[in-house]
Amino acid sequence: MLKPFLLLAMPAAVACTQEAPTMFRANAAHTGHYAGGAERIVGLQWRFPTDGDVIASPLVVRGVVYVGSGSGRMYALDERTGAVRWSVDLGAPVQSSAALVSGLVVVGSRDGRLHALDAASGKERWQLATGKPLPFPWGHESGDVWTSSPTVAGGELLFGGADGVLYAVNPTTGAVLWRARTDGRIRSAPAVEGTRVFIGAFDGRVYAFDLASGRRLWRYDTEGASLESAKFGFDRRSIQSSPSVAGGLVFVGARDGFLYALDAASGALRWRADHKISWVNSSPAVVNGVVYAGSSDGHFVQAVQAASGKELWRASTVGTVWSSPAVTDRYVYWGDGSGRIYAVDRSTGKQLSVFRTGAQVHSSPVVDRDLLVVGASDGGIYALRLGGAAAAPMRAVFYDSAYLRVSQVRNAADVANYLTDDGYTMVNAERLPAFLAARIADRVPSVVVFAIDFIPAAATTSPVRSSLVRRYLDAGGKIVWLGLPPNIWPVEPTHGERKGLNELTWNAPEELLGVSHAEAIFDQRMARATPEGQRWGLPIKWRVGWSVSPAAVTAVLATDDWGLAGAWAKQFGGSPGTGFVRVPADNLLSVYLAAEFRPARD
Repeated sequence: MLKPFLLLAMPAAVACTQEAPTMFRANAAHTGHYAGGAERIVGLQWRFPTDGDVIASPLVVRGVVYVGSGSGRMYALDERTGAVRWSVDLGAPVQSSAALVSGLVVVGSRDGRLHALDAASGKERWQLATGKPLPFPWGHESGDVWTSSPTVAGGELLFGGADGVLYAVNPTTGAVLWRARTDGRIRSAPAVEGTRVFIGAFDGRVYAFDLASGRRLWRYDTEGASLESAKFGFDRRSIQSSPSVAGGLVFVGARDGFLYALDAASGALRWRADHKISWVNSSPAVVNGVVYAGSSDGHFVQAVQAASGKELWRASTVGTVWSSPAVTDRYVYWGDGSGRIYAVDRSTGKQLSVFRTGAQVHSSPVVDRDLLVVGASDGGIYALRLGGAAAAPMRAVFYDSAYLRVSQVRNAADVANYLTDDGYTMVNAERLPAFLAARIADRVPSVVVFAIDFIPAAATTSPVRSSLVRRYLDAGGKIVWLGLPPNIWPVEPTHGERKGLNELTWNAPEELLGVSHAEAIFDQRMARATPEGQRWGLPIKWRVGWSVSPAAVTAVLATDDWGLAGAWAKQFGGSPGTGFVRVPADNLLSVYLAAEFRPARD
């Protein structure tokens, strides 16, 4: 008989705390409905790096983000800044989303343990070990990336184990109240409506149990329960999707390629939506009579009528969709296997905005007012700022093949292509002045990434403090700069080549930006991102030249071995995240994230 392992007695102050529990997919019914949201992803509020895949969905409550990593660490982060409140090593990958109840953050780890951590300090209060994992039905099932997320309902904490058992636990002590067995590993999160608990398992079946006793009420065999995966060469049986419940119906996806709607009272099939063999790993959201779910190899998210399964719209994606949609009153958000986060209109599915992370997004986004928080398999936890169309910046990248011969940015074409793939407008030497002048006039938020480290003559006329580039910065514009410091190495106008090294104008960057490069030189040293630089999305370390005095800039994003600023930002007339930003060119994601960094004022 399994018994909870009590590490510490619960302090009275925590045990008496009364609060509404918060959990995966927003509530015990897992409807995926959140308050807030807006039509555009305005930019990056912050990014926090971990040492493992972030597969789990964040829990966001009262200004704190609770989320685990494949590194085995569980984090509590400040919602507005990404600063660490606490972190704790749980000893195994954390691929479960947390639940908050009675002052405890409860989360599962890959080794089958359930941990209860003090929400304020991260100190472990109790843990419960589950049994030995059941074998896979076939033995070659892939994509077993999540563990079951706990659900709080009726004074009980419910979660599933790889041993095929659904556990009901006292959330305060960890004592097991009852166990209910299935015939497959449980990776989905239990959903609760009224007195019933619903769960899917890797045996291809959906189960309903009594919340008070754990007595089985019904079992539904999906088509996958009768399929032999070996005949297909990939899994056609498992249920990894977490059920959602609304209006007397249970909605759940399966790897047999169907989205199911079952009668909550009897388990009878009401309808199923055919994804043409494509896995439905995504956990469906259901709001106001509409169900939203993603499709794996189908590369889409669909909205269907809850009563009939009739498709209302279908939105295409670049990659597979295992992430579960987050729905607000007007918008739907999700991630995909290409690393993109999508914002679409809830009524039509029309794409409104896209943001790019560095790897697959299997985590499900959480929306809290003007922020969307989500994890990615690049190890990052992302907080994205949401806003209306007026707050969305205009994005451009300067690239002109006529100036490639003078560029010291060796991957200039790669930078330009990466950014244009993400919606940036490419501007050449002829179009750049017009873009800058228009933004000076209309003050619309904007950013220009210089993929080539050269400012065309029309944009940097003398005196440089009155040039288009400087007036653009003073008007609140943002420039992300790669390569040589601006204007330091003049270009010979007749042949369009760099002049001799004896003609370097060492004071030119200071004349333009007010940042002396007297200590800068070609010599490279190791640079390490500061916590602020990591918040902007910069890599942990790289080699850099042309560092400057930290006292000369607004934000030091990296320091080199000599203590100089190897990456930095200087704010001029705009809001935080604007101004002149110098970052390395080698990491394309970091260039993009630095350009997208546009946090809201605290």
